[in-house]
Amino acid sequence: MNKVVLLTILVASFLFQACNSAKKQFTIGKKKYDQGEYQLAIERYQQSLSKKGLKRDEMASANFMIAESYRKSNRIHEAEPFYKKAIGQNVQDEEASFYYGYALKANSNYEGAIAQFNNYINNGKNFNLINRAKNEVENLKVLENIIAKKNYFKVENVDKLNSKFAEFSPFFLNKGNKLYYTANHESEKVHTASGQGFTDIYEYVFDGASKFSGQSKILSEEINTKDAHEATPIFTKDGRTMIFSRGNNGSRKGAQNVDLFIATLEKDGTWSEPKLLPLNDANAWDGSPAFSIDGRKLYFASDREHPDAKGGNDIYVATKDSKGEWANIKNIGAPINTPGDDMFPYEDTKGNFYFSSTGHPSFGFLDLFKVEKKGEELTVQNMGKPLNSNFDDFAITFKDSIVGYFCSNRTGGEGDDDIYEFTDFSMIRLAHYIVDGNLSMKKKGDVLVPLDGALVKIVNQKGDTIAKLTTKDGGKFSTELEAEQVYTIYTEHDECLKEKPFKFSMIGKKVAFDKLQPGDNEFHFPFSGDLKEALGAIIRVNNIYYDFNKSDIRPDAAIILDTMVMFLNDNPNITVELGSHTDTRGKPDYNRNLSQKRAQSAVDYIISKGIPKERIVAKGYGKDKPLILDAEINKVNKNTQKELFEKLHEKNRRTEFRVTGLLKDKKAQLIQSNFTK
Repeated sequence: MNKVVLLTILVASFLFQACNSAKKQFTIGKKKYDQGEYQLAIERYQQSLSKKGLKRDEMASANFMIAESYRKSNRIHEAEPFYKKAIGQNVQDEEASFYYGYALKANSNYEGAIAQFNNYINNGKNFNLINRAKNEVENLKVLENIIAKKNYFKVENVDKLNSKFAEFSPFFLNKGNKLYYTANHESEKVHTASGQGFTDIYEYVFDGASKFSGQSKILSEEINTKDAHEATPIFTKDGRTMIFSRGNNGSRKGAQNVDLFIATLEKDGTWSEPKLLPLNDANAWDGSPAFSIDGRKLYFASDREHPDAKGGNDIYVATKDSKGEWANIKNIGAPINTPGDDMFPYEDTKGNFYFSSTGHPSFGFLDLFKVEKKGEELTVQNMGKPLNSNFDDFAITFKDSIVGYFCSNRTGGEGDDDIYEFTDFSMIRLAHYIVDGNLSMKKKGDVLVPLDGALVKIVNQKGDTIAKLTTKDGGKFSTELEAEQVYTIYTEHDECLKEKPFKFSMIGKKVAFDKLQPGDNEFHFPFSGDLKEALGAIIRVNNIYYDFNKSDIRPDAAIILDTMVMFLNDNPNITVELGSHTDTRGKPDYNRNLSQKRAQSAVDYIISKGIPKERIVAKGYGKDKPLILDAEINKVNKNTQKELFEKLHEKNRRTEFRVTGLLKDKKAQLIQSNFTK
């Protein structure tokens, strides 16, 4: 056979098989999608797209079905690029632009979302979706006001409990010591819709060892089954009755939806066999239960067909009758329920009602909302950031009047859905008193230079060190202090002399509680300090006296020199010259020799106290460098103003320490020894 012909046949055969393989994976993907096995559908559709053989409309359909699979398995953030590809390939399904708008919104592209919703309003044919699109456009227009609203919530991930898997729907018992929650921790079987493990109900007992630390355990097999989801537990106040959700095993056979079950705690501490609640609709999703504060009402979410249904999941309420059965089921209606999904109801101890919704103005998909009541009028308020994000934020519950928990799959968490704690600082008013310090080095001519790298130690009245800081960005430092105290501020820098510490008073600075705003209040108080440059600095020492015509150190002079020993110990990185000066009377050579002897005597004394001789030298200047010239002194009559005359001469008879150098290798010693004492 001709080689060219053979090659052509082989290539054609390969292309046929590839084409056949692509179409086969496409067909299987559709089958998995129709069965609600969304993760398997995604995998098959992606395989079909990776091979050649699909027509353009089939490629568009595959991308659209991948996007839909992500959306229906609660992963709409991942759906955005596939909706975009499908629309670019002229997908025939008109709903693509509608749900593409939701995907863009979930990823915070609000302008793009508005464009897609408007596109559907102008070109769509589904009346219900058109109304929802109009609602979304109006909702997105008010987001700016919601973002601008000031909130006082502090949010923290409960990292000791959360994992790389999903944890959600917390419920507190035993005065907040026990937390029940839902999780899909690693398991042998996975749900074919999400590709993740089945959810179970867990108990978490806080041990108090550290924030959020505790022990977690899965509830018994009476509650948790191997091949179905169990989730969203709630309890009566005595903890003996539990209502939870079960169902949706992801297979063609068995429970296709979620229903509510009830179980009771037996005397031996085990749970009874859960029973299906009569309020369930066999053809609907029923979940996210919540008790009213008096225990007489049971709220839950459902997508059932109902005369008052608004669309999607609505919140319903059942009332306990005289027989103890949950009956008289009602849709709670507007303004809470919307054409979107409204679910995860919760009522706190004050009767405030909370829920999560995609139908009210939100940042992404599910957001947390609070219902405010003024007279008979109800208004729904988005709880704002940081509680809400462009991801799912849901299932709020309160531990007490200030601290609550909620769930979110936002970025920065431990895994999928995580449980978060929040503190409502609108119920708390805190004052923070901040000292904003600035250190400078005073050079010759009183020029001030910002001093970076200086060490600052702040000590309170009890002697406790409050802060250890290092100046930067132009000699700046900042830290929080307490009001009504006087602080001592110690400073160190290897190019500056260590001198007396600064005092900083916060007496009278406390702000009255009624003048504080909800949450954190910061009050700033300035402090500035100037440190003297070491190199070239002159320290004059007065009152060092010698007997006439002698250089011996007298006891009164020794006391003064002891202070210089302390000064040199406090500044171990400097070398000095000890200069001795006489007055201007007498012969120059005589005065110079006498002052040299006196200077050396002083140096010898200081060295005898442990100062290394390399750090200090003696220099006798005699009358060569007077502070006051004879011309000035001679203006004074030595007969009639004898006391003043002698005082002027006395000022010239002085001892000076002049810093001549810096020992750079002593910098570490300075920081580690003197400053840390």
